Amino acid sequence: MEFLPGCCDGLEDWRTWHRIIDHGSTVWFGHEPVSPVAERFGHIVRLTVDAQQADSPVIELSVTELAGLIGDAERDLTDFLALAADWAAEHLPDHAGPVTAALARLLGLPVPVVPSAPSTFSNPSVTPGSATGGAGSDRQA
Repeated sequence: MEFLPGCCDGLEDWRTWHRIIDHGSTVWFGHEPVSPVAERFGHIVRLTVDAQQADSPVIELSVTELAGLIGDAERDLTDFLALAADWAAEHLPDHAGPVTAALARLLGLPVPVVPSAPSTFSNPSVTPGSATGGAGSDRQA
């Protein structure tokens, strides 16, 4: 069984799940035709796949389990942001800072340090195409 947040809850709203844990709030994740909802009942969180249906499937998990899943999601998003920052530094060196900051804002995460664009050649004593190494050094001219 799956609980799929609807049109009113995107990835950028991942912190909304904290309201369930911290305040016991009921959180709606969409509207008709499918209205998923998360509710806290003591130490249990109930995820109702479609609150508009009396016989809707539900998923129940402990508040501790949900907190762990949210922590996992935050780590995954933080790792993704670090990879995106590295990619931006390599492919968009003049725009890496603003691109990374915008993505961090969207994900609700702190802006990581944007690395400098990596050098395409790691050994400064050897130049590409030289007789001592580098791309194409074993080719005949």
